[in-house]
Amino acid sequence: MKKIDYLIAFILFLTGLLTRLNFVEKIFSQWDGPLYAIGVIRYSFEQTTPTFPGYPFYIALGKFFYLFLHDPQRSILAVSIFGSAAGAVVIYLIGWKMFHKLAGIAGAVIFLTGSTFYYFSLTTYAYILTPITTTILAFVVYRIFVKRNQEGLFLGTALGISVGTRPQEAPQIILLFILGFLFLKSSEKIKSIFSFSIVTLLWFIPVINAVGLHEYFKLFIGLKQYNLHAPIIQNIDLITKGFLLSFGLSSFFLFYYIYKFRKIWKKQINKNLKIIVFFAVWIVPGFLINLLLRSDHAGYQMTYISGFLLVISYAIWKATQKNKLLYLIIVVTIAVFNLYWFFYDRDPNFVKPYRPTSFHYSDIRKNDLKTGSKIHFIENNFDSKKTVVIALPVLWMPYAYYLKYYQVTSLGALDIKNEKSTNLEQDVKNWHITKQIKSDLTFSIPHGITSIVFPDDNAYSWIKNYPYKIYHLPGNSTITSISVSENNKIKYSYQSLEIK
Repeated sequence: MKKIDYLIAFILFLTGLLTRLNFVEKIFSQWDGPLYAIGVIRYSFEQTTPTFPGYPFYIALGKFFYLFLHDPQRSILAVSIFGSAAGAVVIYLIGWKMFHKLAGIAGAVIFLTGSTFYYFSLTTYAYILTPITTTILAFVVYRIFVKRNQEGLFLGTALGISVGTRPQEAPQIILLFILGFLFLKSSEKIKSIFSFSIVTLLWFIPVINAVGLHEYFKLFIGLKQYNLHAPIIQNIDLITKGFLLSFGLSSFFLFYYIYKFRKIWKKQINKNLKIIVFFAVWIVPGFLINLLLRSDHAGYQMTYISGFLLVISYAIWKATQKNKLLYLIIVVTIAVFNLYWFFYDRDPNFVKPYRPTSFHYSDIRKNDLKTGSKIHFIENNFDSKKTVVIALPVLWMPYAYYLKYYQVTSLGALDIKNEKSTNLEQDVKNWHITKQIKSDLTFSIPHGITSIVFPDDNAYSWIKNYPYKIYHLPGNSTITSISVSENNKIKYSYQSLEIK
């Protein structure tokens, strides 16, 4: 690498940091975030801090930052911020080494400005690391399969890091690993198995030490009970949104390949066959899993979206190869549009409901204002020893995280219809979670409790024939409270509360 390459990498890294530090969420925007943060200081599958299979390297990075920041939330957010900055450098370097320096720059710019990438860099999700780990693994496979290098040690290490960061991604990347593995010599295959085993043990042993071997395998076997299927029409909708929110205007550069395919079909198809196979093995498995099984949002799509990121970056460079000014105009236009689309305030008057994983900055700030003001209001006006907070599942854990000394309860049936978790009651106090299945959908008032607070905006409309008080707060938000005694019971169903 020349000095200019180090300078470009430094500028990309610094840009990633400076464009994230002042914009990160102040209040957790979804219930997984507090689980990851608590997992930094208390790793427990029993408490779902974090949820199984555990995000080992993600939480480990959080623990690393905790050594300096001494705050679980800031520590886990630091992983997202620095991951985004490092990711821009990784995309640039790999795009450069595979294709051209300008392809690498285009990829890094999209990674720094695309709505989904930007969103995950400001919130507490491990998804921002997936494009990094997957792209590194893919680059090693590229060097083995296309360039015929023998790099078994790197292949096993890259797979180990990918699986250790988000074990759920293994089904989407295993064929990519196999493609590289098959083209290694026997000695290199042994090295890849050895390096994968070592990296895996680096996270597996601490995890087992924290949760116990029996508990780990019991949870692993129990995964089969989860419903992994979703309607294919729903998956298509989510895949389309995830793709367009990731790439914006740069999506149109996929048409470059339709144009080129017509020209090279007879003359150059054999020359490019390895590249085609490589990207197909990278992209297709993850796409099919999201299409045919489940795709809750763009985070689930990051393994194959990272492949498209390189494909689109190459097309941008190749289509503008003869005109550097055109390249600059296109890259700047893509970046400006992405930033506009992400930061544009779609609800300035706070009339729309909050949407987690909307991939728009306005929803992050809406949650900071509304949920933050509710938390402060409850702290200042309700005694933690005499108050229970009942919240819908989506923001139940954020309330429980900040209102640490209150009992914060989630009643599944209030927000869910016809699902297994409808009967689930979850209670948190002092960051300790208890769960129980309620067959009669009745909440009993704990000893000493005189107030129930409902922080969800429309909670007052759920209450049937019982006096309540509404408090109006910033962001066009409301809190509802009722006075109770130990003799009361709350009978609940979907968005309905009856106090007896």
